[in-house]
Amino acid sequence: MTDRTRILALVAALGVAYFGSTILLLSLLTADYNPITQAASDYGVGRFALEMNLGFLIGGIGLVSLALALFLQRTGPTSRVRSILLVIAGLVLVMDAYFNYEPRRGSSHLARNNSRFWRLIFFITAPIGMLLVFRRFGRSKFLTTLVALIIGFLFLVANAVLSLNAGGLAERILLLVVFSSAIAASLTLFRISTDTGSSTLGPVSP
Repeated sequence: MTDRTRILALVAALGVAYFGSTILLLSLLTADYNPITQAASDYGVGRFALEMNLGFLIGGIGLVSLALALFLQRTGPTSRVRSILLVIAGLVLVMDAYFNYEPRRGSSHLARNNSRFWRLIFFITAPIGMLLVFRRFGRSKFLTTLVALIIGFLFLVANAVLSLNAGGLAERILLLVVFSSAIAASLTLFRISTDTGSSTLGPVSP
């Protein structure tokens, strides 16, 4: 079980890191889309569709792998909840890889609403799942993740209320927190499994 946990944690770290790097590089190095105003998922169409949708797929696999690695810990009801939430978030990313739509052609109002719905599901399940994960890693890490998520959500709310037209930036801030948290959790889980040879994750001191 320890070997499986270690492998899943490594797949999770690499998968999420790949997806995060894809979004970062496309946001910094391309002029086709405005990263301030446009959602990162918009890269899933046009000439960057292959790179972005591959990122969706690999990132989704990474989150599901993290969920499975955590599930192997079996530390109580909370561990099952966090795994379920991360599986849902990962599956949403995998779905995006196959069911992306062309926003500029606006094929249908229903397609846009579906995309918004699944994006909402991701931004609910992934942050909550990561908070539950970091409850096991010590108070300082939990509070750091919580504060970062609060800042991201406040920016998202401010953008909507004040019409800042910076929805893309707000989304990327939240993605940065979620992905960096997932990578940190995966690497911590990998290190613990390697150092202790134990598949049980107990509370880690700050």
